[in-house]
Amino acid sequence: MSIRRLFQDWSLESLAGLVYMVLAMFAIMAVLLLTGLTIWQSGTTEPEQTVTHWVDRQGDVQRLCLAYKTGDHVDALSCDLIDPMTGDAHGQ
Repeated sequence: MSIRRLFQDWSLESLAGLVYMVLAMFAIMAVLLLTGLTIWQSGTTEPEQTVTHWVDRQGDVQRLCLAYKTGDHVDALSCDLIDPMTGDAHGQ
């Protein structure tokens, strides 16, 4: 059985219907894929990064401290001395 024999009684309407069905199938798959990706992306949220600052006092020495956190994880922590005369923070 050859391929020519399979499509021997096909008309132009049959070919147009087949092309339409294939294109409709690809369009439906694309819509489902985009919908699924959108739902998946909205469900995975990144933890928010927060910055906290405070003044640490030990006797007459004051330090300005900053903590950068993502969720419960501390990403960075820095403390700078505060000049008692000017009130400016100086890096070490």
